Amino acid sequence: MEHKSWFYRRFLNNRFTTVCLNIVLVLLGIWIFTQIAWLFKPVGAFVGIVAPPFILAGVLFYLLNPLVNFLQKHGVKRILAIALVFIVVLGLLVLAIVKVVPPIEQQFNNIVKYYPQYWQSFSDWLTHLNENQSFISQADLNQFGKEFMASLNSKKGSLLSGTVSGLQSFFGIVGNVMITVSTAPIILFFLLKEGDHFAPLLVNLFPTRLRRSMSDTLHEMNDKVGSYVQGQLTVAMAVAIIFMVGFSVIGLKFALVLGLIAGPLNLIPYFGSALAMVPALIVGATTSPKMLIAVIITFFIEWLIETQLISPLVMGSKLEMHPLTIVIVLLTAGNLFGLVGVILGIPGFAVIKIIITRLFHWYQQVSGLYPEANDGKD
Repeated sequence: MEHKSWFYRRFLNNRFTTVCLNIVLVLLGIWIFTQIAWLFKPVGAFVGIVAPPFILAGVLFYLLNPLVNFLQKHGVKRILAIALVFIVVLGLLVLAIVKVVPPIEQQFNNIVKYYPQYWQSFSDWLTHLNENQSFISQADLNQFGKEFMASLNSKKGSLLSGTVSGLQSFFGIVGNVMITVSTAPIILFFLLKEGDHFAPLLVNLFPTRLRRSMSDTLHEMNDKVGSYVQGQLTVAMAVAIIFMVGFSVIGLKFALVLGLIAGPLNLIPYFGSALAMVPALIVGATTSPKMLIAVIITFFIEWLIETQLISPLVMGSKLEMHPLTIVIVLLTAGNLFGLVGVILGIPGFAVIKIIITRLFHWYQQVSGLYPEANDGKD
């Protein structure tokens, strides 16, 4: 048996040393990437242009693909099934524009028209509430008001100087939205038509011995993201309908607009429901104490229906994330990518988690540092 040196036995053949070397290599790779990050700026710009229509098409794909598959299983050719689904969706959009959009537009115009009056009523309500509370002194409130106004006045110059750039950004956003809306249906058509062929083509790019693992990984990612997108969109639409009906029943002003706002906000886990409460509570508080109580009761009823009935039925497969993990992901993604990060952070983290988990399992097998894992696979 060949004699091994002390250096080999203590360092080269040491598990702790191997782990430390791997960590150093990862950190070195990250540092090198930060030094050449400027090379990837054109790639980032290209992704920023191409990604929005593909993301929108992907969301619609997960929402409509089950309908296409259902029609195909019942003898309808796939291309015809896609055409039927497109026609139905277009018909629903036209019906919504004719029947739903006019009253929503009228309510929105009323909000803009009477906003000063409602803001004054809300300010009077806050003043009356302040006069009947003893937690914060009037001097502290006055000091806070002075500091707030001073801060606002100091930023007037920067706000005015940024108006032109803000308008340019606004028109740029409108242009990007138009491009996204016009190109997403084309991408969606090809996803529905040939979506089942994309995964095998991608798998065939990898070596033969890795194809089985890659296929399983893509299948798991598709199941997790698909179930999350379908579930969240369905729950959001149900929440919007519940709030529209509930606010209309209690006679709350701008019921359709407030319900329509609550639906998309529900896509944000945990925080979305709280954000949806704010405008409805303000309108209820400026109307009457009874209306404020009615709004709170409506939220409580909606919360019961959503958490006890709709979500358990609709959300078929869970992402298996701890609530604390979800909060951390939302805060991090929101800080890095804004509203898009808040909405897409959870499914994005689920995909990253699947990839890292499978890479770690592979590392367990090839490193020889986890004999228990190796024995379990035998």
